[in-house]
Amino acid sequence: MTIKRWVRWVLGAALVGAGVVAWLSPNYEEAQAATDRQTVDCMVKQLTQDDKRSIAQFADTNDFNALWHAYDRVFADCTVRGDQRDRKSELVTSAWRVLSTDREFMHLREADAAHAALGH
Repeated sequence: MTIKRWVRWVLGAALVGAGVVAWLSPNYEEAQAATDRQTVDCMVKQLTQDDKRSIAQFADTNDFNALWHAYDRVFADCTVRGDQRDRKSELVTSAWRVLSTDREFMHLREADAAHAALGH
């Protein structure tokens, strides 16, 4: 088993465990919000540098297909509950908002904009 696969299993088990605990809590809406935050954080952390570069390249042109493609790859590994599949667009939008405030990602966007301004 590769290290990457092992990390996915551990991360998945941790997310499922946290999801079960949150789901059993008395306040379901609070639990849902907590597991959604975990899923969004996981989706942002699972993006590779190439994913981020690709998203940065198309962010200013509002190419949502590129955005969805990058998040499609990590969504299945990060979902905790089945109902999150029904709200995938909301979770991807939240992950995009989190990513767009990341300092490293902002630098990627600025570099891509500068590159585009030079006509490359």
